[in-house]
Amino acid sequence: MRRSLGRYELTHELGRGGMGVVWAAHDGEHGREVAVKVLAPRGHAAELTTLERRFLREARLTSRLRHPGIPSVHDHGSHDGELYLVMDLVPGRALDAVLKNDGPLGVAQAADVARRTAGVLAYAHGQGVVHRDLKPSNLMVTPDGGIKVLDFGVAAALEPQPGETQFTAPDATPGTVVYMAPEQAVGRTVPASDLYSLGCVLYELLTGAPPFTDGSPFMLYHRHANEPVPPLADRRPDLPTGLRTLVERLLEKNPEDRPASAAEVAEMLTAWAPRPATASVTAPAHPRLAEIAALRRSGRPARALEEYEELMAAPGLDRAGLLAARAGAALCVGALGRTREALDELRSVLAEQRSLLGPGDPAVLDTRYEIAVLLIRSGERHAAEELLRRLAEEEGRVLPEGDAGRGRSLALLSRLRRMA
Repeated sequence: MRRSLGRYELTHELGRGGMGVVWAAHDGEHGREVAVKVLAPRGHAAELTTLERRFLREARLTSRLRHPGIPSVHDHGSHDGELYLVMDLVPGRALDAVLKNDGPLGVAQAADVARRTAGVLAYAHGQGVVHRDLKPSNLMVTPDGGIKVLDFGVAAALEPQPGETQFTAPDATPGTVVYMAPEQAVGRTVPASDLYSLGCVLYELLTGAPPFTDGSPFMLYHRHANEPVPPLADRRPDLPTGLRTLVERLLEKNPEDRPASAAEVAEMLTAWAPRPATASVTAPAHPRLAEIAALRRSGRPARALEEYEELMAAPGLDRAGLLAARAGAALCVGALGRTREALDELRSVLAEQRSLLGPGDPAVLDTRYEIAVLLIRSGERHAAEELLRRLAEEEGRVLPEGDAGRGRSLALLSRLRRMA
């Protein structure tokens, strides 16, 4: 049955969740097809008020996320007492439907889905947002093979914006128990909680079922927190040892024992994921990028940081330019003494650059080199040496003779070893 919600004509239902109903709709004002999430009213006024608070909080959180792997939010508001959120209508198939119809994925496809998802999580975590409900039904495979991460509706801000408060009550457990990290079940949510859920998803992509499926919600909480994960080798003997080890690390009970970040996971998964093709035509770089980089290198990182932020806030940057500006801003932050903050941002940028440009693009090699420099500065010498060793091999293989970047990693590695 067709109905209208302001300027949006709702055409057919797409799905239902804990917070509401999602409709396909036509936006008459802009002439486009969109998805509209409408708050599902409940029986009690107090409960409706609680749901309204969560719904409006979702709108604030999701509208500040700008990433090609996250559907954009276009509008939100209230119409005749109904709250709604308007976002991109994403074509494709949800991963739960893919698994149901096609069965487990091949190693390369599963690793690619997980790598792309980890890249989205790296961005969201950098914005202070944890998804908290990662599962196959919230991952959409688009017709071009991309991944969209849906429904940040139960996401919690790690660092709430001014005027925001953490909504979830201490005894509440948003999320889906089958994919929920042990600490999340007892009210503690950290970025590593999303990595545990990603581990459950990757386990299911490879075997056809998540690690734990049987029992009541309480029993599932108990199994995630206390029982060993059923060995992957028993369910999928042909898996590469390194990939099996990565899944096991993602599913560690203690969040501190999981990989350090989603960006690190995305980088590790490139060993098994198909390499994205480098774009054959590259748009000219924004002229301001070179100017601001020169300002940064001249010893004025604070001023350069201001100009990077102004450039990113203005229209006109394509995605590659935005990533270059983010990388430059991170280098300014590092030059100002905030090394850990700069490292986290560069790792997030790297995951997105790999996906967009391909692993051999000069911008990707530049970002990896700068990460190595920051690792040295922060005292993580072993990690820096390992990164520089791999990078030196790739620079020699990928970059042409005479390129300024060719040989730099080998030279830095030699200096580092002489200092030992």
